[in-house]
Amino acid sequence: MKQRLLIVFFALSLFFTSCGSSNDLDGNWIKSSSFEGNARSGAVSFVINNAAYVGTGYDGQDCLKTFYKCELDEFGDVKWTRVANEFPGEERREAVAFISNGKAYVGLGVNDDDDRLGDFYEFDPTTETWNTTAIDMNGGPSARQGAVAFSIGEIGYVGTGYGWQEGDDRNYLKDFYKYENNTWTKIAFNGEKTRNSTAFVINDKAYVVSGENSLKYVWEFDPANGWDRKEYLDDDNDWENVQRYQAVSFVMNGKGYIVTGRYSGLSREVWEYDPTRDEWYEKTSLEDEITSREDAVAFTLNDRGFFTTGTVVGSGTYFDDMWEFNPTMDETDDDN
Repeated sequence: MKQRLLIVFFALSLFFTSCGSSNDLDGNWIKSSSFEGNARSGAVSFVINNAAYVGTGYDGQDCLKTFYKCELDEFGDVKWTRVANEFPGEERREAVAFISNGKAYVGLGVNDDDDRLGDFYEFDPTTETWNTTAIDMNGGPSARQGAVAFSIGEIGYVGTGYGWQEGDDRNYLKDFYKYENNTWTKIAFNGEKTRNSTAFVINDKAYVVSGENSLKYVWEFDPANGWDRKEYLDDDNDWENVQRYQAVSFVMNGKGYIVTGRYSGLSREVWEYDPTRDEWYEKTSLEDEITSREDAVAFTLNDRGFFTTGTVVGSGTYFDDMWEFNPTMDETDDDN
């Protein structure tokens, strides 16, 4: 009888252990080809004509203005090349970028002297050249760092950040602008003043997530209907750990992914957002060989999500490694 009971208890133990798969998360991190330029943080990235561009930032000594192009070859392997023409504005970090009418626009940020910058420059991907004349900022965002930017259709949007507004001291900002047909127009924003949020676009709707002074908020922007506040990121729905600032995000198969950044400490958890359900799902965290960081960049190429660069503030360490996330693969140990 004792032997039978032991067998039963052992079988039950195996059953409950196997049912513990609710703690097993989907997704796998795969090491990719490292960023070709200097390791840096506070860089900017944009994707246009099936290529990602990463540039500007800070390497621990100086702000930068170099840009590098990332493409996938016919085998799906990552290839980096340096853009011959340097960014024509001042070296900077914590800038933003958006796409409008087939051109990329890079601007704002802060320079080595801690001066906030308010200029934008246009990049033509067909010739890989910059227009050396700054964009007229009449009606556009004031000088700032840590803003967010995104594109919907042929229109670019820029808002929030940290800097000055006319007549005010330096502070968190909440003003938002659209750039269309070479013209800036101020638009309403229903959210809070914040900096270092992250934003992604799914099905022509943008999602601005978390950020300093706005940790629990997610805002959806539909150009036809304006802003709509989504479910709070708090412990009522077990989403408190989505909250963070200086995170990055990318989109795959109609889902948004939030990685890296900082909350009470550096964030290792990875979360997937399903806009059809307004629900967040925890995925496989950054694996042991990946250093958690902040101030990185991320992008999507051919429905594949990547992040690269970044730093651990105060450590003097800057990164150039790049990692790809596959949300449907099982986690494996052999990802190099």
